[in-house]
Amino acid sequence: MSNIKSGSDKSDKVKLIIEASQRRFGLYGIEKTSMREIADDLKLSKASLYYYFPDKESLYSAVVRKEQAEFLDKISEKILSFHEPEQLLLEYANARLSYFRILLNLSRLRFEDYSDLRPAFRETILLFKEKEKEIIIKIFEKGMSKGIFYINDPDSTASLFLDLLKGLRISVVNDKKTLFIEQEEFGKLLENTNAFTKIFINGLKFKH
Repeated sequence: MSNIKSGSDKSDKVKLIIEASQRRFGLYGIEKTSMREIADDLKLSKASLYYYFPDKESLYSAVVRKEQAEFLDKISEKILSFHEPEQLLLEYANARLSYFRILLNLSRLRFEDYSDLRPAFRETILLFKEKEKEIIIKIFEKGMSKGIFYINDPDSTASLFLDLLKGLRISVVNDKKTLFIEQEEFGKLLENTNAFTKIFINGLKFKH
């Protein structure tokens, strides 16, 4: 595991803490990971860890923000490499699903625990959705400029698209005690997501 050197500056220490926490959460989930274990991984005192992050929820929020930034960077690169808006939207829906599977598996929370945790990083979630909307709107605008999509309100349509994708994801975990997604469930969700996105794309092509 990573070792924080005494000469490292604050930003380096924070980066190492987040990376170590990301590994821990990935292996055991936030529920079964303690601040003591993260501190031990870093050969850091628990008090020093609390200096940078006051609680486990704020540390998890930092990991979520790191995952979000990585996802947005990757999807932005793909948008530059793909030219057809239909393909872009499908690629985005699939990449987003893979991202949320990683995020849910990092938490592995019971639903009652998630309700307690959610307020701690609600702002992070809302900010991420706004960044997502910006990407979706860019895809819509590309389709509109090519005469493929006909959209009266790109902002509202992007929000609708993201909300419906969220609904598909929730439908899979809704009857489970935890938010963890198994491989078989992921395969079915991916199939449903592709089918839905294709239907949505066909609706965008309809000239009102």
